[in-house]
Amino acid sequence: MEDINALSSTTLPYFAKDYINHLAVINKSRNTQYAYTNELRLFFQFLCNSIPVFPSVPVSISLLLMETIGHRDIEAYLSWASIERNNGVRALARKQAVIKSLYRYLLREDMISKDVTVKLDPINTNQKLPKALEPNQIADLTEVLQNGTGLSKEQLKYYAYTEKRNYAIFLTFIGTGLRLSELCNLNLKTTYLNKGCFELIRKGNKETVVYFNTEITDALIDYLQNERKRYAQGKSEALFLSMQGKRISTRAVQNLIAKYMTILKTMGHNTDGFSAHKMRSTFATLLLRETDNLAIVQDALGHSDPRTTRIYAKVLDEQLKRSAALIKFK
Repeated sequence: MEDINALSSTTLPYFAKDYINHLAVINKSRNTQYAYTNELRLFFQFLCNSIPVFPSVPVSISLLLMETIGHRDIEAYLSWASIERNNGVRALARKQAVIKSLYRYLLREDMISKDVTVKLDPINTNQKLPKALEPNQIADLTEVLQNGTGLSKEQLKYYAYTEKRNYAIFLTFIGTGLRLSELCNLNLKTTYLNKGCFELIRKGNKETVVYFNTEITDALIDYLQNERKRYAQGKSEALFLSMQGKRISTRAVQNLIAKYMTILKTMGHNTDGFSAHKMRSTFATLLLRETDNLAIVQDALGHSDPRTTRIYAKVLDEQLKRSAALIKFK
């Protein structure tokens, strides 16, 4: 990841750079700071390209010019992002949220006299129920991971080399609900097999302990004792390594999930659209099914806003409806 300060200094007006610094002060993660910087960079560049009185580069935009921007200019930007960048409703909602957050900051700091974003209509994302693996899909996935069932001859070559790592990765995903970046950032020194837990830094730089069950413990021990040392070429502290002996990347794990979801599809399962986040959704759904307690799920997922977790209640409700339909009186 590029240096955030360097990126914001060369691509954003000074007041937007102040806003990014503010995000760091209120403990927003580096990933959030980086994402907001890129969103604002795109927004200001659009203004420079579309409004005649604006300079050619965002760093030259003044607060005086900011006062000339109306809500229709922001709507024009969102329309452009939809058409020219093929952004869907979620991406557009994110862009709007970043811009609204910037304006709220500028108004609170008395840098501007009014917040024109209050005139923007909210973007309805029509939030869908999160996809999660069903128990029979988890069972078949475990079979593939442990025994190579359904793998092609070419795939079996790699399977024999990384089978224990891959099994441990999937079990950790489904059994802990870690985010993709959190899983890739796990370290040996903060993995406590005797206690059954990981120590990690979550969004907002929160130090967290995440617990796991004995099945994950056994899978990690098997991987560490019988496979990791085979391709650990250096002194990497990373728990999960690539075949080159480096910390496994988020892209590599995404590709791994895509591969195994394709294999499940050949076995008759509908796994379209499944990703690393769906592994997290699987954990949340399983945990809610067992506990029927949204507060526990919220804490386990590391959600600061309970509204983020509430969607899983809809999953449980849908499952209850399906279960009720199975009851027969004759």
